[in-house]
Amino acid sequence: MTSLRLAAGAMAALLAVGGCGKRASEVAPAQAAKAHGIDWYAGSVDQAFAEAASRNLPIFLYWGAEWCPPCHEIKATVFRSREFIERSRLFIPVYLDGDAENAQAIGERFGVRGYPTMVVFSPAGEEITRIPGGIDIQAYANVLDLAIGTMKPVPALLGRVLDEDAALDPAECRLMAYYSWEQNPALLEGRDQAEVFERLAAACPQELELERTKLRLAGIHAAIAPPPGSSEPAELAPEFRREALETVRAMLDDEALVRANLYSVLIAGARITSAVTDAGSPERAELESKFASWIDRLGKDESLFRSERLYALLGKMRFERIGDAEAPLSAGLREEIRRTVAEADAATTDPYERQSVINVASAILDMAGMKEEAKTMLLAELERSKQPYYFMTGLADIEQQAGNHEAAIGWLARGYDEARGPATRFQWGTYYIVGLLEMTPEDEERIAAETVRVVGELGATRAFHQRPKAQLARLQKRLEEWNEGGAHAEAIGRIRQGAMAICAGIPADDSARTTCESFLAPA
Repeated sequence: MTSLRLAAGAMAALLAVGGCGKRASEVAPAQAAKAHGIDWYAGSVDQAFAEAASRNLPIFLYWGAEWCPPCHEIKATVFRSREFIERSRLFIPVYLDGDAENAQAIGERFGVRGYPTMVVFSPAGEEITRIPGGIDIQAYANVLDLAIGTMKPVPALLGRVLDEDAALDPAECRLMAYYSWEQNPALLEGRDQAEVFERLAAACPQELELERTKLRLAGIHAAIAPPPGSSEPAELAPEFRREALETVRAMLDDEALVRANLYSVLIAGARITSAVTDAGSPERAELESKFASWIDRLGKDESLFRSERLYALLGKMRFERIGDAEAPLSAGLREEIRRTVAEADAATTDPYERQSVINVASAILDMAGMKEEAKTMLLAELERSKQPYYFMTGLADIEQQAGNHEAAIGWLARGYDEARGPATRFQWGTYYIVGLLEMTPEDEERIAAETVRVVGELGATRAFHQRPKAQLARLQKRLEEWNEGGAHAEAIGRIRQGAMAICAGIPADDSARTTCESFLAPA
């Protein structure tokens, strides 16, 4: 099964950037607001928008989950920072947990999917911008200032540039450069994303080198994204390749540009280098040397968050494996990984920060082939974490890779049993079912019974919206693959029959019923 670790924001957020709760309401409880120094709105989302309109204040909507490591990192850093807390007074801050009542329907309404998502709305309720994870605290403050200062929606600005060939003023350019594009893929759907980002960069004032570089790098990431079914970067057109190489060179020669594109350096350096240079060429040697210097420096920079410093290890691994993704790591790097991870584990005491640090650290150990050490770390964290079920999926991955299927399924089942909140339980339930499909495909009775149980639990809350809706579609695809050629037609029929009984309990005018009834429907 696909590892949860590093997937819920870490790896996705890395390159742009995706993923509970015990709450029953739409907002964080008072103790959470007090803990972070932010006066989170105490009413419903609709009430918050009404108050924003009456007071002529914008809204800051934070969509998160109690288990999500990037959410924990934001709580441990951004939400505790003086810069952010001061600016939060200029907004109606709304904290929406993905497991809160009706939260997934609200997420669907606003088009938010992954945790965390941070959206700024105008007093009139129009979306202005989305803020990415993985930027420094001052950048968060700056983006909020920009959103207040311009009140120009990013979708409208994008349309002006693409449809009218309009220029962007400095504030508009900065807003585009710091927009969280991966959190709103519909904006770029059907477009040549590399071309879009190049046009946005060209529309910016010439003097805004940092912002233009961020946009061009976004275009490079879009252009080199591996085609479906491949792990290798896409081949670039010669002219684009030459221009991309010059953009990367310029970034690596400027500390401000490096720090503004931290994850491109720490995480994507090897992939970028592979795409814009030839193996054995002087250009490749040049980029490898410059990236290595920066990665080593940033990995020791205590002004960065601990999890960000750990990403330097991932960057080093990827450069050692630049020509062979399965190549064994050098003894020196393995020892550095072991030492650095142990130091981060020992030094991180804040429970919010630990969720992110241990997530990244254990994944790095796993990717380095140090699976027993990753397993030891995750087992120890079960005793400390407030959401231990999150790490059980990682333990299941390790056991599955080792061929210990009974142990792997045991962790998946336990993770599902211990997860809390309708959306979270359904997510962990789908991990469990996928594990059964992969490791015990012959056990039709268990697969059918457990699928009906997981879907039935979600049906009881009528939460067939947004994330659960997408997960239900993915689960259906895996079941259809399992049933290829009608191999398990009887079991599929039992699952379909059980699902229909669940759907019958949902009111006919609720869109959740339509989603439920589409599950495994005959073509």
